[in-house]
Formats: sequence, structure tokens, C-alpha cells
Amino acid sequence: MILLSYFEPETNNWRECTLAQLPTNLPAEARLWINLNNASQEEQLQIMQRFAIGPTLAEDFSRERHPPKLEAQTDFTLLIMRGYADTDFSEYSGSAQVNLLYSKQVLISRIHCHNPQLLKQLEPQLSSGTNATIADWVKQLTLAVSASYLEKLINFEDEQSDLEDVMLHRGNDEHMARIMRYRSVLRKINRNLAYQKDIFSDAMYEEQNPLLRHFNSADIRDFYEKFERLHSMTDMYYDQLSDLVEGYLSTTSHQINERMKVLTIVSTIFIPLTFIAGIYGMNFINMPELQMMDGYFIVLIAMAIGGVAGLTWFKIRGWW
Repeated sequence: MILLSYFEPETNNWRECTLAQLPTNLPAEARLWINLNNASQEEQLQIMQRFAIGPTLAEDFSRERHPPKLEAQTDFTLLIMRGYADTDFSEYSGSAQVNLLYSKQVLISRIHCHNPQLLKQLEPQLSSGTNATIADWVKQLTLAVSASYLEKLINFEDEQSDLEDVMLHRGNDEHMARIMRYRSVLRKINRNLAYQKDIFSDAMYEEQNPLLRHFNSADIRDFYEKFERLHSMTDMYYDQLSDLVEGYLSTTSHQINERMKVLTIVSTIFIPLTFIAGIYGMNFINMPELQMMDGYFIVLIAMAIGGVAGLTWFKIRGWW
């Protein structure tokens, strides 16, 4: 289903209409938002043909999964962005894909998002009597995409701090599993943020960049700084979580080494004693020591002296 919202400059109001009711040539002050969230392939094709959208742009726009991208033809610019649709970083069920095709008077949007609250934020705000332009709408949607990450990242800072304290004092495999899950989510969103950061970074240095048709350098720098900050935050959190993993593994390895050291000392002490016991347990007839009246006590004393000597030697060496 195609949803069209048309701003009539004569009445200074918005109205819902159909594609057939649109004027062939839009007045200079007219604005049009076409919502294709629930449109079929045939309806999307109809819109693409109505506004002479090139096949390459039309194909990329219609895809439900596409990396963030910026491309343009004569009148229309394609901007694909990805927002964060989940409530936190405990799971990653998919991005909020925002596909925008826009010119000076027309905005065509197709948003794939399972979060109703975020979906509402990713729609243009239509207000009668205002002079909002298409560029204002695209700016609003771009800021909404960046905001979908920012709030979660800020909240995650406190959660990560608590997780660091837990891992320091009583870390276990369950906490390790949480950390690995967080790292996986951060790695995925970091990739999306890197794409989007590069889109606006290129626009600051390319004189013919499509974004310059609708935005000035200050707006583009603002977009870039927001996504660059988000990208840096995910990098930082990912590195901190990696440090927690390495610290936990190092601590666990140290604890295992301490246990192995105790077992090694015990084994080193008792191996010679077992050797002595094994010799005198062979029951050969011609064993002179078996005829000694105090042989049993002599061997016990020798074994005790050997054990104490071993422990003393380990203590001198600082091994325990």
C-alpha cells in the first residue's frame, strides 16, 4: 500500500491523496512524502516509473538489506542508513534499515524496523503552516538514526562499569558469555557506523558530493561528527570488553598455575618416598636391610628427612 502526504501551498495544509490525484508538475512550494513501508513490488515499481528513478537506484532502494550507501542521479539522491532497533546490547535481532530517495520536493521512504517506537521516530514530522523542506526531513531522519545508537551506548557505559567490577571480584563463565555476546553486537553495529561515518566524511572533501545539493558544510560536518563519535564509542567499548576477556583469562590461567604448582610440589615430595617404598616392597629374599632390627624406623626417618629437605629447598627457592 502506498501512502502519499501532499503539502498544498495554496491551502498551506497537508492532505492524503493517491498517485492519480497528484498534479503532473508539482508547484514550486509543494512537498510530497511517499511512504512505501507496506508497498508491494508492483507499487514500488509504479512510483519509480512515475518519478523516472534509474534502475540502479530503484533496485538498491527496494532491497530490505543493504549496507549504508549514498548515490545520486540527475534529480534524486539515494541515502541508505541503518539505525539500532533493539532495546540494549544483550541481543541483535537486526538493524532498522532506512531507505530514502529524495529530491528538492519529493521524499520517498521505505523503512524496515521491528521496533514500533523507533519506526515512529523515523518518519518525517508533518506540520501544517511550516516551511519545512525535504532537506529538513532528511536531516531529522539522519539525527534519529544516530540517536538510536547514542542512548543505548550511554546506558551501556554504566552497565559495562558494573560488569568490570563483577569480573574483578567474582567473574565466572556466565559473565564471560555476556561479554562475548556484547562484543558480537558491538562488532556488528560498529561496521554499520563505519559505513555511515564514511558517507559523511567523503561529503566534506568531495566538491560534487550529492549531499551538497541539500546541505551546507556545517550540516554535513555535524552528521559526520555524530557518527564518528558513535563509531569511536563502539571501538572503545569493544576494546574494553576485550581487555576484560584477556584479564579474566589471565586470572584464570594464574589460578590454574598456582594449583598446578601445589600439585607439582606434592608430587615432587612423594615421588622419592614412593620410590623407596617400592624398592622395599619388592619382596626379594636377598635384601640385607630386611634383616636389620631397626631398618623399618631408619627408612621412615630417612623418608621424613627427604620430605622435609625437599620442602625446605622449595622454600629457599621461593616456589611456595
